[in-house]
Amino acid sequence: MNFTLRQISYFLAVARLRNFGRAAEASHISQPGLSSQIAQLEARLGGALFERGAGSGPVRLTALGERLLPAAQDLIDGAQRLDALSRAGREPLSGRLRLAIIPTVAPYLIPHLVPALRESHPALELELHEVVTDDLVAGVASHRFDAGLMALPTEPALQAEPVLRDGFLIAMSEDDTTYLSGPARPESLAVERLLLLAEGHCLRDQALEVCGLRNARRKLNLEAASMATLMRMVASGMGMTLIPELALKDENRDGRLRIVPFAEPAPSRDLAVVWRAKAEAETDARALAGVIRGLAPVLGVAPISS
Repeated sequence: MNFTLRQISYFLAVARLRNFGRAAEASHISQPGLSSQIAQLEARLGGALFERGAGSGPVRLTALGERLLPAAQDLIDGAQRLDALSRAGREPLSGRLRLAIIPTVAPYLIPHLVPALRESHPALELELHEVVTDDLVAGVASHRFDAGLMALPTEPALQAEPVLRDGFLIAMSEDDTTYLSGPARPESLAVERLLLLAEGHCLRDQALEVCGLRNARRKLNLEAASMATLMRMVASGMGMTLIPELALKDENRDGRLRIVPFAEPAPSRDLAVVWRAKAEAETDARALAGVIRGLAPVLGVAPISS
């Protein structure tokens, strides 16, 4: 019986996400490629692992899949422990580190983080992944990522070290006369004109929370898949939104946005490095937190003391 750890990891991804397409995306492989690897694994194990229905509902494990799931997770956990043991005793940030970062942070942090790590930790093999919050938490918890950078709060299964406090500002077009001057109060926001990121982005939930709409069910006419698209929608006069200070320099480099500050205490989000509780990656994660915290001045945000 021959199978690979990669095939086992694909099996676990499908079992976790209950969808071949999402599992393929999370595993950075094409869906046909993942399906082929799963089929090979099934042939070697002597039976189907998933019930493949014709509908669009979630994929279900077969009885065989259910029986094998704990053993498959044990295999991957064991491989991770072997990898950790091989790195024991080395200097922090001197081996491979699989780091996941949420999309509303990655484009603004990575251009500064990568050169800083190359200079301070030249032996680091950094593997970067840009994923939304739910996939980041699931990926760290399932050993797919060693650490992540996300906005708090996080899940109890993960440990976190806060690193940056990223304040929110109001962004609107130059011609927008909703606010002629600041500072503004969150409750004064014209929520019917509020543009948001699409579902899955934590910044969407944070914006709704700032506006007191965290649990509100309202239909939005306009949502964006990325910060760049969102800011172009705002600049064209389609509405207003909240922009993190971290994104301000890049997203308003052409000066097309009018920025209005909030009155104190201004709303903000705390960004933190996260890792699995009791994981061997803790040393690397805490060292990474120190590097990111040191970038606060160039990023234009406030560091959070360790």
